[in-house]
Amino acid sequence: MIRAPLFKIGVLALTLAPLAACGFTPVYGGGQGNGVYANTGPIKISEIRAVASAGSAPGRTGHFLRQELVRSVGQGIPGFTTGTLDVVLRQTITRLAFAPDQAASRSDYIGGAVWTLSAPDGSILGTGSVEERASFNFGDAAYADLAAQTAAQERLAYLLAQGIRSQMIIAAGKPVDPKTGKLAAPEVK
Repeated sequence: MIRAPLFKIGVLALTLAPLAACGFTPVYGGGQGNGVYANTGPIKISEIRAVASAGSAPGRTGHFLRQELVRSVGQGIPGFTTGTLDVVLRQTITRLAFAPDQAASRSDYIGGAVWTLSAPDGSILGTGSVEERASFNFGDAAYADLAAQTAAQERLAYLLAQGIRSQMIIAAGKPVDPKTGKLAAPEVK
């Protein structure tokens, strides 16, 4: 009598064991437990922290933004030998145009990213913020609006990543306060 339940539990455990070892991770999340993803370059890109905004999907845009940052910043920036890049993303959708039935026909994704580059010892090497927007039209075909929104999120992520990279290049040549990341006051002689 007791053997039948134990046998079923054993079979269930053996069946589920391969699934536990498959390495399944969520599409727009995950990481190595500490929020830093494995990169091959000297600058590690942390998981993008998204501030939820009305009418938007910050996880998807954050995923696209991280991909762009890994491509454009992860291999290094002149002046920064190593570091960890942390980004906080916020985005909203603004309705721009309306159809005769008052349904939105054109909208903008407006995104802002605040970035901080930290050295391995925790000191701040640079900080800044970027704001961009990407427009999209609502299509007449089924699911065309979803494709348009996804393309706009990808464009927004690309623009934000390029803005962050540009600011990092500029910040590389300027001395900053290692505690706040603000520009250091020039020495008076």
